[in-house]
Amino acid sequence: MAGKSERDAAKSSTNAPKPPVGTFFIWGRHAVLAALANPKRRIAKLYATADATKVLVQVMAKYNNNLPAPTPTERQILDAVTSDGEKAVHQGMVAAVWPLDAPLLKDILVSASKVPFRLVLLDQLSDPRNVGAIMRSARAFGVAAIIVTHRNAPEENGALARTAAGALEHVPLIRVVNLARTIEILQRAGITVAGLAGDGVMGVQTLSQFPRLAVVMGAEGRGLRRLTRDHCDHLVKIEINEDTNSLNVSNAAAIALHAAKTGN
Repeated sequence: MAGKSERDAAKSSTNAPKPPVGTFFIWGRHAVLAALANPKRRIAKLYATADATKVLVQVMAKYNNNLPAPTPTERQILDAVTSDGEKAVHQGMVAAVWPLDAPLLKDILVSASKVPFRLVLLDQLSDPRNVGAIMRSARAFGVAAIIVTHRNAPEENGALARTAAGALEHVPLIRVVNLARTIEILQRAGITVAGLAGDGVMGVQTLSQFPRLAVVMGAEGRGLRRLTRDHCDHLVKIEINEDTNSLNVSNAAAIALHAAKTGN
């Protein structure tokens, strides 16, 4: 016979709200409050515990965005809003939101005349948590946008938003059909393209010398695809201890972006 906690979990999963058609859930204080502050983010529904509702009402009073009133919801019900069955770390706040309208690459390149100018390109990274963590680092180090491919890259979702800790509302996510052709466009715009690779010939500390830079990250394990590597101006490595196999891609991105910022 199932225990009380198992029965409560099953009941919460059954009673958990569903996002309206075309929307997805985001959860956690940073993600939800950043979405409320973003005038470009359309919010369909808000769910909150009693304590979190007080916080939301105070924050919402600052904005005039026709935001929906929070629906009071028990904490264990919000635990079950994830699509993968894992318990949501929601801090009492969940929002159903529509995806942001993705900007065009040409619109981002308008600001490339300002230096330092930084972009991140992700070569078929499919894990939304890795992408979210990279987005958080991109926000911290002044990256203008993150570029991903339409295929083999995650859509906006709750796991990505939670890991990004609000950065999803600040760092544009641009989707392109062909990464190699996009690299060519960046190079014609005077942007140096550096791919992160274990066999790179330049150290990561050299990234700060480029006033306009795009850093390309490959998928974990496989790394950069051959065509992507061939299009990069430079291959750059992070020197790690010889008895260490590799770094997590999001950690590697944070190191590279910090190195690219240092000295500017």
